[in-house]
Amino acid sequence: MIRAGSTDGKRVEEWGTEVTVRDPMGLYLDAGLTGRPLARKPNKWRRLLSYWLFNPDPGVVWACVAARHPSVLEEAAGATFVLSSSPPESVHVGASRLASRLSLRHIVDMRDGWLDEPLKPLLRTSALRRWQERRLEAVLLHQANAILVTSDVWRDLLCNRKPEFVNKVIVLTNGYPQSMLGTNWSEIERKEAGLVLVHAGRFSGSDPRRTPELILQPLLAAINSSTNGGTIKLVGALSAQELEVVGKFVEPYAKIGWRIECPGSLSRVTLMELLARSDGLLLLSASNAAIPSKLFEYIPTRRPMLVVTGHGSATWQICERLPQARLVDLKHALISTVNIYLSDLSNSDLKTACPKEFDEDYLGKIFRSVISEVTKNHVKTVASQQST
Repeated sequence: MIRAGSTDGKRVEEWGTEVTVRDPMGLYLDAGLTGRPLARKPNKWRRLLSYWLFNPDPGVVWACVAARHPSVLEEAAGATFVLSSSPPESVHVGASRLASRLSLRHIVDMRDGWLDEPLKPLLRTSALRRWQERRLEAVLLHQANAILVTSDVWRDLLCNRKPEFVNKVIVLTNGYPQSMLGTNWSEIERKEAGLVLVHAGRFSGSDPRRTPELILQPLLAAINSSTNGGTIKLVGALSAQELEVVGKFVEPYAKIGWRIECPGSLSRVTLMELLARSDGLLLLSASNAAIPSKLFEYIPTRRPMLVVTGHGSATWQICERLPQARLVDLKHALISTVNIYLSDLSNSDLKTACPKEFDEDYLGKIFRSVISEVTKNHVKTVASQQST
């Protein structure tokens, strides 16, 4: 594993060797005396300028240094392939150079899209920047031996743009946290009076289309005093803008006996316990192709889920197969669907599902088959060169 840090270093772990390559830009710094990662004070103008100057992102400086670092070359000499996972996309630049230098195979793992539904604002606003990164993406993906994406929609979007890649694009979704499996969630004791609904994580993040209003408004329209009150917990480091939107709903909800709480970020263990103790879960996905990672934390709890997303999106395609999920279209929020969800909260006989296709074992088989195919071809190529 190759990582960025404040100084060069090497550490041997049970799973292998971790090589640290100093980041000359100072973007990725190791923890200080407090145990927390050191970071410069955010500056949006400096950030914007750096993204304009470096293609595809400022991390490309570190990636290029790492690709020729002596310790990296030494450790990678006996490898059969290089795996790079984005974002940021700059890691693919360094990995491609390393693979070419050592005649290794390269697996590109895109946990988010690049040119399709881009996360970077610059790609959404600048035609010039899209042209620059489109050229870079084409070169890197052409050189790659396999391309992993996280949903069928991502695959379709990429292959529609680049049909020549169709035979090497493989869908490998995220999966259930191992710590959540094997627990009987139905036996978890509820400790709070009234109904408790939980939304985990920030709303907008890098996607300005996601706003708390998209969940809070249809719920407010459906909830009435007959529900005997309850609490909506919006867990996560919400931005000031998000908190301002939430604040507009506090009084209307209070009038019908409901509280809105924003407890901030919670530890992973505490969050998992909260999800398990809840009566229902709330999920918002404004993306057509991305699948929120929290969905894979929600499903194993088998709690009723109200899912607000676009009709036919990657999230919609998964949730329409889950009997515990009620789907609300982003563009046409049907109050009748929200009412069904509210009735599900007290339905002890509600059917649920936890598809095996998101288990670590199932996903592991897909990943191993990709590695097997890539390395098999590599072995054949090496053998051919030697015989020649």
